[in-house]
Amino acid sequence: MAKRIFKDAAHQQLFDRQGFIVLPFITAEEIRELNGLFDELHPDISGSGFFSGSYSSDFDYKKKVSDAIVRTFARAYAELFTDYTPFGGAFLYKVPGANSELAPHQDWTIVDEKENIALNCWVPLQDITPDNGPIMILPGSHYDNYNIIRAPTLPFFWQGHEDLVKKELLPMIVPAGTAVILNQSVIHYSPDNRSDKVRRAITAGVKSGGAQMHFHYRIPGQNQLEVFEMDDDFLISFRDFATDIGQRPYLGRSVGTIPYTLPQPAAAELGALLAHMKVSAGYTPAQRPSTPTGWLQRLRSLIGA
Repeated sequence: MAKRIFKDAAHQQLFDRQGFIVLPFITAEEIRELNGLFDELHPDISGSGFFSGSYSSDFDYKKKVSDAIVRTFARAYAELFTDYTPFGGAFLYKVPGANSELAPHQDWTIVDEKENIALNCWVPLQDITPDNGPIMILPGSHYDNYNIIRAPTLPFFWQGHEDLVKKELLPMIVPAGTAVILNQSVIHYSPDNRSDKVRRAITAGVKSGGAQMHFHYRIPGQNQLEVFEMDDDFLISFRDFATDIGQRPYLGRSVGTIPYTLPQPAAAELGALLAHMKVSAGYTPAQRPSTPTGWLQRLRSLIGA
């Protein structure tokens, strides 16, 4: 059982069941400050697509944004969390267009999730609508239901069946300054920004106090992962993010290898698994796919039940 991280027991209970929680977070003044910083650092936005500040090769830019976010969020963190450590933040923005979708994914396994929690606080800087690229979440898809290791050199367990995942996602239509606080292991997604304005949001990390950061690298051609201990700022420290995350890390310290084979259920079992996740979180799945005899036994073996 991972450590408690929310001060409020009801918040912790809901987070544990759903894998996420939606809470009021920053004030109107704090929103204005962060929008001002965004405008200062992004004076000329053109083209279309999804952009994350963590992808930048400019460390000074990433550090300035991360430090400002942590300072601004400090009040809300202190009100909501106990025994926690922030580990930075970044701007996320979607320039309107048909290529601004962010595919379904889970964030990397960056702490020992049997002992600790790592959170992503997703906070929009303007009101979210169905048209401007809301974050969408699959309730119950966190590690309590499906304990896998996640890394950029590993595929997702649903690879090839993204349509089944998308059917079960729920959009978070929330006002500016609200936090969608999700476990790093929760499946999430964001569709195209079909509005006429840039959609601005922030992602910021919080982990159990003092938890060691990790990064996993799959050794090519082997069912082995090399494990690296990382500094708390490693997520903004890649020189060329898109290339570096697929290579053996030059950051951190290798602490050895572990055997690992990613489970990848077939479509019928996957559909049942996703439905099970959603039901366990207290939601009704979009549909219950027909499954072959014996699916329940296979499902239980997949989720470790």
